[in-house]
Formats: sequence, structure tokens, C-alpha cells
Amino acid sequence: MGDDSEWMKLPIDQKCEHKIWKARLNGYEEALKLFQKIEDEKSPEWGKYLGLIKKFVTDSNAVAQLKGLEAAFAFIENAHVAGKTTGEVVSGVVGKVFNQPKARAKELGTDICLMYIEIEKAEVVQDELIKGLDNKNPKIVVQLSVKKSHFTVTN
Repeated sequence: MGDDSEWMKLPIDQKCEHKIWKARLNGYEEALKLFQKIEDEKSPEWGKYLGLIKKFVTDSNAVAQLKGLEAAFAFIENAHVAGKTTGEVVSGVVGKVFNQPKARAKELGTDICLMYIEIEKAEVVQDELIKGLDNKNPKIVVQLSVKKSHFTVTN
């Protein structure tokens, strides 16, 4: 139990990178609350998380990953710098979210992709989805094929 008290004292961004999944889960929960509280989309606070958002969606623990997906969605929805993370996050969603059995994770992954499209990053999303179609894992190809109607880009 001594480990718990140590990681609980860490800042949010360090919890999100911790080796213990419970620490990461706690970090994602705190990040989600923080992302929902920050009123200024140009706050410098967003910059702390630029390099971490991909880790939120690709967490190796399924429970932590779900909370990470929620936090990532809140980040993308609210931060003016979110567009900088498009390629790496969508790639992570295609590789680690669309191929798992949890329906809620797939739904959040789809919502993340759609939010990137909404913030005018449709080309990057489309490119990453097309790369995903080349994946040798049939589950990913099926998921992308089922979801592709959601990602049709019209001019």
C-alpha cells in the first residue's frame, strides 16, 4: 500500500504515465475533470498533455483505457492545440481501440475520430483510417468498414 501513497502525490500528467495502471486510471480521471474545467481553449495547461493524449487511447489496461478515451475526447473537444495530436491519436484508435471487444471503447474511438473531423482535421483522420484498412488484423478492417459511413467526407 506504500506505493499508492507515493503515486497519489504526483501531478496529473505524471500519474498518466505511471507504470501502475491504477495510477494511470486516477490520472485519466483527474485529467478528465481538469479538461472539463478549463474554460480558456488557449490555456497553457493544454500544452502539458500534447505528448500524452496518444497514451490515453492506447493504454494497455482496458479499464484505464476507457477513462483515457473519455479524457482524450474532452481534450480534443476543448483544447485549441488538439489538432496537433490528430495523426498519432487516430492511429492509436485504429490500432488499439477498434480491434477490441468493448463496445464502449469502440464508441468513444468513433467519437474521437468524429471530433477531429469537426475541428477540421478530416484529411488526417481519413488517411489514418485508410492505413488501418491495410492492417492484417481482420477485426480492425471489419470495424473500419462498418464505421466508414460515419467518416465520409463531403466537399
